[in-house]
This record gives sequence, structure tokens and C-alpha cells, in this order.
Amino acid sequence: MGKPLYTTGATGYDDSFAHVTGMFVPAVLAAAGLAPGQHVLDVATGTGEAAIAAAQIVGRSGAVVAGDISPAMLDLARCKQHAAPVTFEQFDAHVLPYPDGQFDAVICQLGLMFFSDRARALAEFRRVLRPDGRVAVGVSTTPERTLFLRVGTAIVRHAPSRTAAFDRYLEITDTERLRALLAGAGFGEIEVASERRDVRFASFDDYFGVIERGATLSGQEFIRLPGNVQRDVRQDVRRALLGERPGGSLTINVELLIGSGRRP
Repeated sequence: MGKPLYTTGATGYDDSFAHVTGMFVPAVLAAAGLAPGQHVLDVATGTGEAAIAAAQIVGRSGAVVAGDISPAMLDLARCKQHAAPVTFEQFDAHVLPYPDGQFDAVICQLGLMFFSDRARALAEFRRVLRPDGRVAVGVSTTPERTLFLRVGTAIVRHAPSRTAAFDRYLEITDTERLRALLAGAGFGEIEVASERRDVRFASFDDYFGVIERGATLSGQEFIRLPGNVQRDVRQDVRRALLGERPGGSLTINVELLIGSGRRP
């Protein structure tokens, strides 16, 4: 998978983004067909929102293992465990450290688009699934329907040299691409659905503050920019979200594609 994305800014990510991820978690878990007693693997768990929700479904008779390549994210995730236990481990999604057929379900919420080799990662998901086990993944669509990758569009406009930093994260933006990736990994009974949620912020500063603290991919790219370019990017994003309004609250419509399939 390469260098961890969130070695810095993990706390800002959790404060401002984890609750948004949580809005989509129920749909991902439903697509995975989770049930009491199952053994579940959560790949690219981040700060553990999906893993904790999964543990509440599978209960004490089941088990949830959740992993991420970022130690900073895992440190936060371990602090959030509640009544339903989760085992958090550091691993690379491209080389899962588990034997064949260990899990009833594999979930991956907003992680697949960050992998350098998605086909290999999905093949690993399939390998560790038991026959008839299910996979469910959630991915972003276009930048205008994401929470923070829209900032990447403004960064590229003002700093074209950063184009490559974002391009590969926006390659799974439509149903057919996600369906093809799942089919290519050997999954059957594939379903892809679109889910949208409105995310509200008290102000633009409330929204953009997480970027200025270096959280998310866009935030990490933003804090590397010269100050004058930062100001231009911030102004562009503000104008796109608020128009000519001087301020006030804002609402961002976020869309995810949720793809699922079964291991034959």
C-alpha cells in the first residue's frame, strides 16, 4: 500500500470526518450481510467506526479484526473500544496476514480507492473469505460529491504539479468500474448501490479547519503549499460552497458507491 496517508492529522480526521463515515457504515454492514456469530475483517479501518459497529452486530459469539497501515489511526481506534471488543492490528491490505478462508465477511469503508493495487487487495479479500462469505466496500465518487477531495480539485487548479497526488484516488467513480473490479477479483452476485447523505457544518471555518490542520489526503497536500497558494485554494473552495453569501452554515451532499459480492 505504500506510505501511510494519515501519519499526521489523525485526530483532526477523527473529530471532523469519522462521524461522516459513520453515516454510511450501516449501509456497508448491511451489504456485507453481517449477522451474530460471524468473524469479520475490517480493512483500512481508520479510527475504527465500522469495526465497532460490526462488533455490535456479531456480538460476543462473533469476532471482529480491524487493521490499517497507519499506526496513528490505530492508536485512536484502540482508545474507542466499547462493550463490543475489536482486535486492532497493523497490516497492509495487499498482503493480509491471515490464512485462507478465515472470515465470514470482509468490509472496507473508504479505503479501496487509496490502495496502489486494488485488484491485488480485492484478491486478498477473496482469499481470506470462507466459501459463500461476503465482501462490502464503500468508495467515493466525483470530487464534487465528496467531503474533502473537492479541496484536491482546487489544489490541482493552483498547483498543477500536485495532479498525480490526487488522480489515482479518483479512478473508481462509477458503478461499472467498481463492478468490474469486484468481478475481476472473482466475486459473484455483485451489487453496487449509491448512497447519499447531507453533512452540515456551522460555518465554512468549521469545515475547512480540518484541512488547515492537515487531516485527510487533501489536508496533507494543503499544508505543503506556500501561504499565498493556500489562501487562493481556501478562497476557491469557500466560493464553491457558499457562493456570494458572506457566511453562515453550509450543507455538503456526500455520495458513496457501496459494492458487495459473494465468494463462490
